[in-house]
Amino acid sequence: TRYLDGVEQQLILFSLTAQYHWEGRRRPTLTTMMDDREDENFERSEQEGDAPFASSTNDDDEYNDDEDSDYEDDGADGTDDDDEETAGEDDDGIFSYLFDKSSFKQHSFAVLVALAASAISYYHLVAPNYDIATKQIPIPSAPLERDEPLKVTEVHHHESYKRTNNLAFCPIDFLLPSETNQGRIKRVLPLAAMDDNLPLSVTLDRNLQLFDFNFPKEYIDIMNDHYVADEIGDDFYAKTLLADEEMTDNAQFLCLVDAALENQHRSTVPMNSVAYITPKIQSYYPSADSSKESDVKCSVKAIMDEQKAADRNKNLKAVSLSYTGFTAKFVNLSTKTMNLFWDGKNKPRFRARIDPFESFATVTTPGNSFYFAPTYDKEHAVERWVMTEDDAIVAYDVLTNDEEMMQKLTTEEKKKYIMQKLNLKYGREYLAKTQRSWLSMFPRPMPMHHFHEANCFGQAHVIKTDQTHFTSLPIDRKGAQEVWRMLDYADYDRMLVESKKNGKTSLHLPQHREKGSLEMTMKAISVTPRIFEIDNFLSDIEADHLLQMAKKYNITEAGNNANGKKKKNAATTNAWIRREMSPIVDAVYHRAADLMNIDESLLRHRNEHEHTGLATHHSIAEAMHVTQYTAKKGYQPISDAAQASLKNRYQPNRFATIMFFLDDLGKDESPSGDTIFPLAVNTESHEGVRVIPRKGKAILVYNMLPDGNIDDLSQHSSEMLETGFKSMGSIFVWDPIID
Repeated sequence: TRYLDGVEQQLILFSLTAQYHWEGRRRPTLTTMMDDREDENFERSEQEGDAPFASSTNDDDEYNDDEDSDYEDDGADGTDDDDEETAGEDDDGIFSYLFDKSSFKQHSFAVLVALAASAISYYHLVAPNYDIATKQIPIPSAPLERDEPLKVTEVHHHESYKRTNNLAFCPIDFLLPSETNQGRIKRVLPLAAMDDNLPLSVTLDRNLQLFDFNFPKEYIDIMNDHYVADEIGDDFYAKTLLADEEMTDNAQFLCLVDAALENQHRSTVPMNSVAYITPKIQSYYPSADSSKESDVKCSVKAIMDEQKAADRNKNLKAVSLSYTGFTAKFVNLSTKTMNLFWDGKNKPRFRARIDPFESFATVTTPGNSFYFAPTYDKEHAVERWVMTEDDAIVAYDVLTNDEEMMQKLTTEEKKKYIMQKLNLKYGREYLAKTQRSWLSMFPRPMPMHHFHEANCFGQAHVIKTDQTHFTSLPIDRKGAQEVWRMLDYADYDRMLVESKKNGKTSLHLPQHREKGSLEMTMKAISVTPRIFEIDNFLSDIEADHLLQMAKKYNITEAGNNANGKKKKNAATTNAWIRREMSPIVDAVYHRAADLMNIDESLLRHRNEHEHTGLATHHSIAEAMHVTQYTAKKGYQPISDAAQASLKNRYQPNRFATIMFFLDDLGKDESPSGDTIFPLAVNTESHEGVRVIPRKGKAILVYNMLPDGNIDDLSQHSSEMLETGFKSMGSIFVWDPIID
C-alpha cells in the first residue's frame, strides 16, 4: 500500500466497495490497512535511530522486498489452509468471489467495476522513470538463492591479528648503515607472521624507527599470557587472566626467556618495537621552484636534497600555539571502582567512573586539577593531580607499597595490575624516545590500514573512484520529496555478482549519476597531525540528501549532560545515519573507503556468505554522524580517539575521521564557524590550521600514528557561529575492529 497515491486509493476503494456489497459484510478497508502500515513505519524509523551503533543485521526482517507479504498467508504462521475453523473467513483472498459462480452471475456488474478499477490502478502505478509516490527507490532484489537463510553474524575477530606483532626479543646480528628504517623494521620484527592484508601489504612510514625498550624481567609471565592469548584467540583474556598458562613455544618469547637467563645480573632484557619520530619542520615546506600544486616536491629524495641545499629552511621554527591543551590519562590501580572529578570553577565536576585497573582519558589544559574519589563520597579525594603536559599520564596506585594487599589479589587482579604497570614502564621510555605521551595500551601493533603520505604542505594525491557524484535523485510525482529504500544483504550480494560478471563496479541508480569515474584530489594541509582537504567529495545533490535524511531520521536534541541539563554551545541537533539507509549514503561510504584506500566491504556489515581477507563480518565504520550548529554554537577542542579496555586483545581505536560540510556559511571574509586544528605544527599561524567550511568539501584526519599510538595533535574544534548555521557530517573508521 505504500505505492498508492490518492487516485489509486479511490480506485481500489471503489473496487472494495463493490466487493463489500456482494459479500454483505464489511472487510478492513485499504485506507485502514495503509494507515496502520504508515504508523508502523513511522514508529520503526523513530526507534531505529536511538543508538549510534545500532546493528543493521536484521534489516532483512524489518524491510521486506515483497510489499504484499503482510497480506499473504501461506501457512507460515502455523495455521492449516485447509482448516476452515482455524483459517476461517479471514484467509479468503479478497478476489475469492471470482470463483463463486452463483455469486458471480448475480453480481457481475460489481465484479466488472472492480476489475476495471484494478487495471487502471495497475497501469497508473507502473509509470516510466520510476516516478512513483513511494519511499522506495526501485532497486532490484538479488537473484541469489541460498540453501539457508541469512543468520545474524556475531563473528568479531581477525584470524590473522596478533597483538604482539610489533615486538622482537630475538637478538639482531647487525644493522647496516645504508639500510633504511623500513628495511630494518621488516627484517627485525616478526612481520612475516601477518596476513597479506595486514601491515606487510602497506608501505611502512619513512618516519618509523626501531625502538629499543628495556623490558623488565619481572613481567615475563604477563608476556607469556599475551602470546598465549594471540595463539588461542582469547579476544578478551577470558581464559588467560583466570589461570597461569603453560609456556608458549613462540620463537620471540623463547628468545625473551633465553635473554633473561643470559643476563641474570640485569633487571631488564633488550626488546625491539617501533616508534614514530616526528619529522623536522624544515621538511614541511616544498621546493621553492614549485609553481603549481601538482609540482609540489615532497618525495624523500627531494626533501633530502632541499635540506642540504636550501639555506632558507635552516632557520624555520614552529610558531608557538595559542592553544596548549593535551590529553590526560588517569589509571585506576586499585581494586575499587573510583570516580574521577575535575575541580571546576565553582564545584567539582564528574568526569568518569573508572573500573579497577582500567583507565580514562580526557582533553584538558595545564593547571587543571583532577581527583579520584570513592563512588559513595565525592567529597573525599583519595588522590589529586594538577596536570601538566610532561606528566599527562597519572595513576592511583595503592598496591605498590602494600605487600599484604598484593597477596590478597586474585589471579585476574594481579595480572591486570601487572599489565598496567608494564604499560606505564613502556610509556616512560616511549616518551623519552619520541617526546610524546604513550596514550595507547602496550602491546599495540601498527594500524592495519593505509596511511596517505603527508611529507610537506600542499602534497597532493589524486584518487580515482567509480563512485561518481549523484546529479539527481528519484522523487515522487509531485516533486515533493526524495524517495529511496534501505539496502540489505541481498542488494550487496547482487552488486558483487554483477561487478564480477561485468568486470567493473556495479553502481546503484546509475541513471542519476555522472558517467565515467570521479577524481578526487586530496591536498595535505597539515603534516603534524596528518590532515588532508578534498574539495569535491560531495555533490550538492548528495549534501542536500544527507540533510534531508538527518531531518527525516534519528534527529535528537543534542548537548545534554548526564543530568539532562543543556550544555552550553552544544550542537542544536545531531543524527546518526547508517550506511544502508539509502543508496546515496552507501555511495558516500564507498567513496570514503576509496579515498582512504580501504576495502569498502570493511565499512559495512557483511553476511556469512561474503568473504573478505579478514574474518570479521562487522563494519569498522560507525554510523554517519550529522550535526547542525546555529548562532552562538560550536565546540571546544576534542579528540576523536578512545580508550579501549586493557582486556581487549585488539585495542581498537578510531583510526581516522572523515568530516564533510553540507552547506555554505556564505561569508568568505568571516572566520565564524571555521573548523580549527589548534595543535597543527606550522611556522605562520598561532591558531594552528583553519578550514573554511564549503559545501561538499571534506577533511581526512588521522587520529592514530603509524606506530599504533594515538595522535594527540589531531584535536579539532568548531569556532562559534556568529550568525546562520553550519551543518556537517562525520564518518569514524576504526582499527582493527570497532569497539
